[in-house]
Amino acid sequence: MLTKLHCLRSRPPIPTLRFPRNIRSYNYINGHTQHFSPLVPPPPSSLPKPHQSKLSPRSRKYVRRFLYTTGVVGTLWAADVYLNYATFTRNIRTVTTCMLIAADYKLNFSQGKDADQLSRIHERNADRILNLCLHNGGLYQKIGQAIAMQSAILPKVVQEKFSQFFDETPQAGWKEVEKVLKEEYGHKFPGMTGSQIVDQIFMPGSFEKRAVGSASIAQVHKARLPNGDEVAVKIQKPWIQRQVGLDLFCFKAVTYFFSTWMFGLPLSFIAPYICERLYSETDFFLEAENASRTASFIASEPTLKNRVYVPKTYPVYTTKRILVAEWINGISVAERQILTSPYRDDNSVGHPVNTPRSISNREGPIARLRGSGEGIKSNRQQRIYGLGVKERDVMQTMVDVFCAQMFLFGWVHCDPHPGNILVRRLPSGKPQLVLLDHGLYITTTPEFRHQYALFWKSLFTFDNTTIASIASSWGIGNSDLFASATLLKPYQGGTREVATIVSGSRAGGAKTAYEANQQLREKIAEFIIDQDRMPQELVFIGRNLRIVQANNHNFGAPVNRLKVIANWASYALTRDMEQAGLRRTWKEQVKAWWGHMVFKVVVFGLDLGFWWGRVKQRLLGGVGFEEGLEQRLRQVAKREFGVELPEESMMIG
Repeated sequence: MLTKLHCLRSRPPIPTLRFPRNIRSYNYINGHTQHFSPLVPPPPSSLPKPHQSKLSPRSRKYVRRFLYTTGVVGTLWAADVYLNYATFTRNIRTVTTCMLIAADYKLNFSQGKDADQLSRIHERNADRILNLCLHNGGLYQKIGQAIAMQSAILPKVVQEKFSQFFDETPQAGWKEVEKVLKEEYGHKFPGMTGSQIVDQIFMPGSFEKRAVGSASIAQVHKARLPNGDEVAVKIQKPWIQRQVGLDLFCFKAVTYFFSTWMFGLPLSFIAPYICERLYSETDFFLEAENASRTASFIASEPTLKNRVYVPKTYPVYTTKRILVAEWINGISVAERQILTSPYRDDNSVGHPVNTPRSISNREGPIARLRGSGEGIKSNRQQRIYGLGVKERDVMQTMVDVFCAQMFLFGWVHCDPHPGNILVRRLPSGKPQLVLLDHGLYITTTPEFRHQYALFWKSLFTFDNTTIASIASSWGIGNSDLFASATLLKPYQGGTREVATIVSGSRAGGAKTAYEANQQLREKIAEFIIDQDRMPQELVFIGRNLRIVQANNHNFGAPVNRLKVIANWASYALTRDMEQAGLRRTWKEQVKAWWGHMVFKVVVFGLDLGFWWGRVKQRLLGGVGFEEGLEQRLRQVAKREFGVELPEESMMIG
């Protein structure tokens, strides 16, 4: 140990490296040895020869511009996607898709193509629009629904593709829901997160983070207020507010390209009106007012008392993007089996027959939802407990409420698909319809309601002069076709043009697919002769009538829908002056009611046709009343317009 320490102490210290001032070093460059001096640059002759660039100065300029442009575009794209919910990106995609569609039709849709080639053109362009709407989501779901609403006059492949737009849409995640809650309620609870705000407004732990239903604009969560009331909390998806303006602008462009460029149909004039109605759906203050107004209208009509219900709203908790309304347990009108299956008690609904009461009481009704589109997944091969209501009572109430809206109230619910109409059982055993989703309404003037009611009444009394006069005042050139479209069956009066087509005495129709398209353009141009005079309300009213017919068809046509509508039209004419704020003399009142009673006798013949259809369906195996009407309407569309309607064309909801 001492030896090692001695050796370490005796070792000389390591010298510190120092560079002398006059250091001399040598560098071998170009075959010559040269001295190197610090801070002195080397001579140019000592540097290697420069390499020539493979790109010309002009090419390098374009490369730099490309890189700069790519960087700027990439930055803007990232900012749009991650900070602006891809608002601009989605609409650039829309413009690009429309340009592709227009170019495809202009270049490929010609007389020399056969039916299969033209069908493929329709199919690929339908796919483009379908993928556009599905990929963009949001209000584009409504755009797809608007196209599906008018799909009866479009090629069959388009009809099939766009039927899926009435399915449920993906829901927003909880973080996005929290963001909306904080933005809407944050001023009342500063410094709190969305989850903390929820516990302040609703009973802690009662707010279900997973939505029970999701649509294009909003989704519904179930919760409970501090006073114990169960409520449905409708929350607008966070990206809707940013996207709505540009989306509706592009909707007008899509409608223009889809109708004018693709098919040459004069339908783009309705786009601004539809956009105005769609925009109103994004204001939940307005929806709450609509619900209250509808409830007051229904309460004012004695014939609808206790048969129709509108859930109450909670204005204290409602904002522009959050709507809190009464929670309703009910069954969608689409669930025919559950509605009509035997009733035991409320907790047994949806359970298989013979399920012990102890089990049904413990589990409660199966999948008892608020019309979210899911409903109870019924198994038609399995007998279950249901509400035990009669199909006739359900359909009679449905037709009554929408007739009252069209002919009396002038206040029409424009989104009455099956998911927005629930049925619940009253203590008396009768069904009660519950109307949901009051964001989309139209108003009509007393003059329009009078004309529309008079038009319906004239259809059944074959008053062709009045029919033609009203159609002409609305800018419609072919009153027979309009009458058939209104009735959803061939009109038997007037020139009998449509009835003749159905009977087969006229060949009609086009010889080729291209000629069919040209024929469609000509007929629509003849039908709509003055767009400025045509009431745009007819777009939504016609859709409502088709949905009512579809529901009646699903139930096996238990009611004579046309007779009910005609009676309401005649009844409305006895009250139209009252609705307009005018008074009748007692003579005018007696005359109006006498005309109504005479009309009820006239439509008795319609009842005979209805019951004959029922007899054929039950005893002779024939088609029912609604099926017969649909078959005749399809014949009209095929022969007169060259359009092939699928059997599901009336099932749009």
